[in-house]
Amino acid sequence: MKERPIPHEIIQPTENLDVRFRLFEDTGSFVSSHWHNSLEIIYITSGSLHVKIGSQTFDLHEDDCILINSSVVHATHCIDGNTSIMLQVPSPFLKRYMPDYDSCFFDLAIHSKDGSYQVRLAQLKKILKDMEAIEILKPEAGSLHFNSLLFELLFLLYHHFRIPGESLQQPLVSSSLTMLEPVLEYTNLHYSRPIAIQEVADIAHLQPQYFCRKFKLFMGQTYLEYLNEIRLSHIYADLLNKDTPLYEILENHGFTNYKLFRKIFREKFGCTPGEIRSRREKT
Repeated sequence: MKERPIPHEIIQPTENLDVRFRLFEDTGSFVSSHWHNSLEIIYITSGSLHVKIGSQTFDLHEDDCILINSSVVHATHCIDGNTSIMLQVPSPFLKRYMPDYDSCFFDLAIHSKDGSYQVRLAQLKKILKDMEAIEILKPEAGSLHFNSLLFELLFLLYHHFRIPGESLQQPLVSSSLTMLEPVLEYTNLHYSRPIAIQEVADIAHLQPQYFCRKFKLFMGQTYLEYLNEIRLSHIYADLLNKDTPLYEILENHGFTNYKLFRKIFREKFGCTPGEIRSRREKT
């Protein structure tokens, strides 16, 4: 995507609004595991997107819509390009209007065949498309209409896509992820060089063994897997956007073992770096 989230994304509100709304045209990207303190909705308007949320994976196509709850670790991979609508609503905003927000979980259940459910989902998608029109046309005082649509969407979510009591553990998860935030920021700054477990455990003020258990529990992967995923995200971007030789890209982003890189790359993307570049040339 043209805007690449950082591991813990700080949501900057849309001008004169309390939420973040963006229209994306993604020619190919891999966004590594990250989280943010906002509820996020992604609506695919063309193309496809692979989304991993926790241990679940979803292959989204045109007219598919997915919701990611606050403080849930997720990653995205776009292979052949897409256009999409993205809406992020910060948790403090939601708490202001939903007193029981901390004990709520939202789910669009995108594969549900229930007729009445599909009607509600179509209403939600229409609201997002109306928001898109405002973003494109920018009518005078358009924020008034946008805000009315936003509250209509939140009302719809609360009454038809809310699962009460599902996120009773969410404050604990959020607190633990907040504690890991300095580790993620440090990793993003220094990923291109070797990083020892003791080094990041010290940042988290934890013993190395306990740090490893806690990181795996809340991030859904080991620290080394996360570190390599960050490296892969940068390598993937360079393969799509630069003509730099592969060996230089690997050196720039911290991979010194080519055989290991090939193995991890194929496991993650199901292809070789050369095939990624071939796709770019075809487009």
